[in-house]
Amino acid sequence: MPPRTRTIVDPRFAADLRQRREAHGLTLRQLGVAVSYGKSLLHQLETGRTRPTVDIAVRLDDALAAGGHLAALVADMPTTSERAAYAAQHPRRVDQGAVDALGDLLANYRRLEDAVGSALVVSPVRAQLDTVVTLLREARHHVRPAVVDMAAQWAQFGGWLGIATGDDEAATVWLGRALQWATEAGNRDLIAAVLSFQGHQAEGHGDLSSMIALSGAARRDETVHTALRAYSAGQGARGLAMADAQPREVTSLLGEAADLAEQATGQPLSPWGYWYTPAFFATQQGIVWRYLGARDDRANDRALRLLTAGIAGASEDASGSDWHGRHLVHLAVAHQQAGDTSTARSVLDEARAIADATASLPLAGQVTEAVRRLSVTA
Repeated sequence: MPPRTRTIVDPRFAADLRQRREAHGLTLRQLGVAVSYGKSLLHQLETGRTRPTVDIAVRLDDALAAGGHLAALVADMPTTSERAAYAAQHPRRVDQGAVDALGDLLANYRRLEDAVGSALVVSPVRAQLDTVVTLLREARHHVRPAVVDMAAQWAQFGGWLGIATGDDEAATVWLGRALQWATEAGNRDLIAAVLSFQGHQAEGHGDLSSMIALSGAARRDETVHTALRAYSAGQGARGLAMADAQPREVTSLLGEAADLAEQATGQPLSPWGYWYTPAFFATQQGIVWRYLGARDDRANDRALRLLTAGIAGASEDASGSDWHGRHLVHLAVAHQQAGDTSTARSVLDEARAIADATASLPLAGQVTEAVRRLSVTA
């Protein structure tokens, strides 16, 4: 029996479908003939009254020559894999195959979150986290090392989703478990990644001292993957900049982050660090420079160059994510600091559209605050 699936549809699908159909000069009836579906169904899809299946989305994508963009807005996400479901029912029979299945499922959820935002994947991921906890509790000793390592990866993702959606309690619980399990597994890279996420969570609280300290702890072990250490150094530099540290101190740590990011180029990345790309690091560094740019025009010019290049280099799959929207807010602020209010407003409109599409309340709040600041200074 095939695994049950849950079709997740990006909220932008209906509007995108209508826009592409009209751009091709097609009526609903004409498009229906091209894809062998009725006019009424297409009308329901365009008004959001009916959710498309993956097959329908692919057919429409082909008919409208959308190059995969329309199809990417619809995905079948298994509520569980057959092997993982069996493992949940018979936890003492867990084997490496079940662990691998959970790894594949986690990778799918990570990519899906990039495409549709954090809020839409929280519920199914938390259901899977319950399964993972059960498997870990019941796993036999010979397979526990593999299960605990996988459980740590799931918990890290659960913690990230808590941060991204503003659920601080969930973030604290799952990052705490991730750190415990990664330590048991001896996974130094994952330990560093969790510490850096805890630093990111501290940033959200305004606890810059903890943010800086945790970022430092995350890069202390020189055996940790270079990309992870580059991220943590960049995050620490951002904390220093936000705390109004001396610019020389900020740029020194930022230089270390840039050097590590360059060294990381071409190194294989883990499944839970695939986003540490040159474009991501350019954006991260640009954010630090934009904080420095509040009082230094040359620093702000550098921020604009790095943020523009980094955001442009983001993958298409991630261009609708809430974290991409947060990067846009930083770019808008840099434009505001440069006195270009028109471009700042335009960029904030993009960020607001992402907040609406992903139902991201934290991003919506950041956009609102940036607009308020723009109105005060305009």
